[in-house]
Amino acid sequence: MARDTGANLTDVTCSGATTANVLTTNQGSQPPQINAVNSGTDLVTITIGGNDVNYLGSMVTYSCQNSGGTNCGTVDQAAINTALGAVGQRIENVVNAVHARAPQARVLLVSYSTLLPDTGGCAGVPLTADQRVFERTVAQRLAQATITAANDTGATLVRLATASHGHDACAADPWVEKYKPASGRTTYHPNEAGMKAAASLVKSALG
Repeated sequence: MARDTGANLTDVTCSGATTANVLTTNQGSQPPQINAVNSGTDLVTITIGGNDVNYLGSMVTYSCQNSGGTNCGTVDQAAINTALGAVGQRIENVVNAVHARAPQARVLLVSYSTLLPDTGGCAGVPLTADQRVFERTVAQRLAQATITAANDTGATLVRLATASHGHDACAADPWVEKYKPASGRTTYHPNEAGMKAAASLVKSALG
């Protein structure tokens, strides 16, 4: 999309990043992502918060356990629920930090892709019924936190969670991968169709 619009893209995204990795904490050798923003920045797109609440991590852990995996780890639902109570403010902190560094920048908050269907599941997404209910709740609360953060900070909301409804990992036309994707693809992350759809939504939001 940057090439199509003539934008000069600086990409500091990193899988597994939390709001702390955006603002204050190195992620491996990568410094906080906010360092890439300066007074000349005029557009910032952000998708954040999922790792703060162990969204994908919990889905991967459950899938590992239910597939007979080893060293799968555990899921602390109470800790996730506690984190969900704080994640909205953490997302707001990220947007506010961008505004402080780049007062003229437009900030787009992009919600996460929908991973699960409204009901039921499929063979490639090995979660129990109770686990699916829990993960749908996490997704809904995270999406709502993103909406609230956009409203409170003046950021533009890009509703990928809504647009990807019906394109979950179990759908006929999925925008995200299943638990065990083909080589070179990432578990429960967007595929090419999902990324193209996200880019199209961002482009539309820019007008």
